[in-house]
Amino acid sequence: MIRGIAKYLVMLIICILPTACQRRPLTTADYTVIVNLEIEKNIVNYEVEKDPSLMRCIFYDSQTGAFVTQAFLPPTGGQVSLIPAREYDVIVYNFDTESTWLEDENWYHTIYASTSLIPDSFKTKLRSRASKTDEELIVYDPDHLYVGRLDDVFIPSRSVEAPAVVLDIKCETIVESWIIEVSTITGVKNIGSMAGVVTSLAGSNQIAYNERSADYVSVYFDNQTIDENGVLTAKFNTFGWTDKISEPQVLSLVFTDVAGKGHVFNIDVSNQFPGNKEQIIRINTEIDIPEPMTSGDGGFVPKVDEWDEINTDIII
Repeated sequence: MIRGIAKYLVMLIICILPTACQRRPLTTADYTVIVNLEIEKNIVNYEVEKDPSLMRCIFYDSQTGAFVTQAFLPPTGGQVSLIPAREYDVIVYNFDTESTWLEDENWYHTIYASTSLIPDSFKTKLRSRASKTDEELIVYDPDHLYVGRLDDVFIPSRSVEAPAVVLDIKCETIVESWIIEVSTITGVKNIGSMAGVVTSLAGSNQIAYNERSADYVSVYFDNQTIDENGVLTAKFNTFGWTDKISEPQVLSLVFTDVAGKGHVFNIDVSNQFPGNKEQIIRINTEIDIPEPMTSGDGGFVPKVDEWDEINTDIII
């Protein structure tokens, strides 16, 4: 009799199961978020020749700031797989820079962009700039870094069959391009090479907030031309000037003549940074590079052993 009852219960359960079980959509599976990217190309003193080759898109937990997931996307955007039901902070930036690099990427509140120090061999020709070159942080000018941000993005729980979430993010550079114009340079035929340094500019940018650091560096550049009228035009990039920096901005132009002798011109340009929307530094003075004195046989002297330091009063 007991065996008969057990058999009856088994049959009853089998009959009930089809009506008790229903197919329900999943709400905890990974799903796709579509990220649409726009690169802002209207940049003062800089022409964007091509789009970035690769963009890094990072999702952080809004509550803790901790890294959750990432994707590497083309400059127009793409798809990112996420676990839903969370609030995110999102940062996107181009991942193809040479001199600009990122640190502390695993935390939203600390990720920052900086640039590389120049080698000691470059510092050698800058030693007579009336600064403590050994202690000075001299860096390459940074590549343009296009950064996009979205804060407190809530991704809800949803069915995997529901439409994808779409995020539109605009990416703008955090780097400035500046132009230096010096009139007039004479003795151009005597110039072998030229380099420049601008002191006391922001050393990094905390990209989650687009906030320039109060820690300052000197920016090295050697991109320059001199036209037929003797006007020198030079360009450099920087994370920018900030009033958090109390040190003066000094431009050092370092010329090496064809005999290897150095000539340094130091000019205070502090008053040309605040409020300068066109980002052009104009210097009205005459800089003369004299004909070099060579050795008795007239041969080339490939060394830098003496420096002429010239501090010039100029009209801005």
